[in-house]
Amino acid sequence: MPHQCCKVCKSDSHLFAQSILLGKHKVDYFQCSNCEFVQTEEPYWLEEAYSEAIAKTDVGLVFRNNSLSLQAANIIFRVFNHEAKFLDYGGGYGMFVRMMRDLGFDFYWIDKFCTNLFAKGFEANKYTSNSYELVTAFEVFEHFINPIEEIENILKFSRNILFSTELLPPNNPKPNEWWYYTLHEGQHISIYTLNTLSIIAKKYNLNLYSNGFSLHLLTEQKLYPEVFNDFQINHTEAFNKQSLLQSDYSKAVISLININNASFVNFNKQVSDSNTKKPTVLVDGVFFQLYQTGIARVWRSLLEQWSNSYFANHILVLDRANTAPKINGIRYRTIAAYDYNNTEADKQMLQQICDEEEAELFISSYYTTPIETASVFMAYDMIPEVLRGNLNEPMWREKYNGIKHASAFIAISENTAKDLSICFTEIPLESITVAHCGVDSLFSPASVDDIKGFKYKYGIDKPYFLLVGAGSGYKNSILFFQAFYQLVIGYGFDIICTGSGGVLAPELRTYTLGSTIHLLKLSDEELALAYSGAVALVYPSKYEGFGMPVLEAMACGCPVITCANSSIPEVAGDAAIYVQDDDVNALVNALCEVQKPSIRYSLITAGLAQAKKFSWTKMAQTISSALINTTLLSLNLNEINLIIFPDWLQPEELIGLELQRLMKAIATHPNSEKTTLLIDTGNITSEDAELFLSSVVMNLLVQEDLDVTERLEISLVQNLADIQWSALLPRIHARILLEYEDKNALIEAKAETLTSYEIEVFSEAQAEQFFFA
Repeated sequence: MPHQCCKVCKSDSHLFAQSILLGKHKVDYFQCSNCEFVQTEEPYWLEEAYSEAIAKTDVGLVFRNNSLSLQAANIIFRVFNHEAKFLDYGGGYGMFVRMMRDLGFDFYWIDKFCTNLFAKGFEANKYTSNSYELVTAFEVFEHFINPIEEIENILKFSRNILFSTELLPPNNPKPNEWWYYTLHEGQHISIYTLNTLSIIAKKYNLNLYSNGFSLHLLTEQKLYPEVFNDFQINHTEAFNKQSLLQSDYSKAVISLININNASFVNFNKQVSDSNTKKPTVLVDGVFFQLYQTGIARVWRSLLEQWSNSYFANHILVLDRANTAPKINGIRYRTIAAYDYNNTEADKQMLQQICDEEEAELFISSYYTTPIETASVFMAYDMIPEVLRGNLNEPMWREKYNGIKHASAFIAISENTAKDLSICFTEIPLESITVAHCGVDSLFSPASVDDIKGFKYKYGIDKPYFLLVGAGSGYKNSILFFQAFYQLVIGYGFDIICTGSGGVLAPELRTYTLGSTIHLLKLSDEELALAYSGAVALVYPSKYEGFGMPVLEAMACGCPVITCANSSIPEVAGDAAIYVQDDDVNALVNALCEVQKPSIRYSLITAGLAQAKKFSWTKMAQTISSALINTTLLSLNLNEINLIIFPDWLQPEELIGLELQRLMKAIATHPNSEKTTLLIDTGNITSEDAELFLSSVVMNLLVQEDLDVTERLEISLVQNLADIQWSALLPRIHARILLEYEDKNALIEAKAETLTSYEIEVFSEAQAEQFFFA
């Protein structure tokens, strides 16, 4: 009997039926003996079947989209982050996307066969990964030629999939006995059962929820069993969401104006240049050229997070010799490779690029600096400084230069921040921004079958302990091998070492007689499997800047044995077994304890909870905020910050008298030395503003014998981008009302809601409570 391999579970599929498609093609149908999935023979007729992407007989298109939009809205609103982005996969003409946007959900469209008619301008980027909270795929799965390949494509966008496809009825009808085979159209070539979907869910470690016939959800979330029935019954529930219809219409109108009116294009470009691209932050991607280790993972993750945010408009990645990962939504400029033998020339090149790009700020992925442009230093660890390495090596010399040049500092752990401040006492600890690393979603508990496959691939037939980065001295792997040697049943375990360069010191092998050591170079996907299947990650490090393996292991449900050194307790919390980094007996006990079911369960549960505290999204937001705040350093913000918006188009004598009165009132206040007065110069050049204000200051000096510059910090605010105003406004205590005020500048800065006071309040006795409490 003819048979095929099932395209879902790889089991045998036997001839199930034969039917005529499109009125002329005799086609074989096969059904899987395991999951009951029904597939056709290789579909040679599809080009003819898809001569029109939407079948003529699909008269229920509008009704179906209307119904599904309400059900999807209800599910999203109640289960997922309804403020996030969503994607409709196989979105057809874009009707569903348009309906969902009308309901207030930020939906995007993708379809490789159909023309987007109703959701123009909201096409998704097919190369962007993990960008969406949820993917919808309605009446799509039955069209898949290779379902697993297509599902894996969808999972690149999100680990949550809401989809519709009719399940094969229990009576197992043949093609001529059930309408959903659509023999006259020839497009439905994959028919699923609930068993099929359950196998798919298990394969990707997802939860499956279904109404039992047409609507299904694959998700990482755990919901109560009858959730789908409840959602469908209540799908008319009202949503407290503002429709995106008006904002989408405005975007479309602006787009049309840009196309049809050249003068408007020029004007709009000026607005974009000042509000969208400025400030420009240059990111030197040099680490991608030098190494592909943990720091590369950090920066790739940050760029991926920023690519989907407004902040992407403000960064430019310097791509060293085309070695940086190309992430859609991120701007790049290719530059020469880095050479430690020519660092001075590199600094000059970077400064030239900063000047050409009009960069306000520079941050390097690994210790490069320009000559003049302000920079932020990113501290990953202080290993050479704390462990007394050779600081004359070129790498550490450039690190020192980067620290000395920096205007602001970011550290990936509180301990690294503390060590940075101790080693460089001029850097106050409170001035260092701490941005903890995250963990990729692929680091999650693997299925038993996937772990078995991993062990089979590498010939691992015993339980095993896992060491990551065992090659470095400060990683202290000798402690593990000494303890392993004392295990009474050590022969019953294997050891996996990864990240050690494929070489293990001979003296370490003497401790492992009778056990196999697997020196493996693993991909991230394989490393996640290694974590998931390990008895424990043993990580007796003496120093860590962060401790990424500890976090990854916990996220995979792997117990962790480690040392309470440096940043490790920040990462592991109470979810690890701690030993002293020189206590062999304690580690022997820990290797025994971690095998006890109750201990393992406790560590795994606590570890999974601890891992959820860390995310790349949080790190990216923290760092982007720190970078934008650094662009505001020139404003010299103080304990108390006040702002005014003068109308510089008014006669000079009127503005001058008002400013003179205001400066005198603030400068003579007892707390004036704690105050910065910010003056907006939105409709005047900074040179003209400085000249005008100097005359005001001079008048006060001559007429009042008052030198306000000794008592008050005055800073000019000019051409800030929206993202800078968003960072600045929360740090402003009040706006001082002027008689001649620039209302447009006030609105553009979104400063109307600031607490505001008249100038006269400074002369009142209760002024203290208004400003300086």
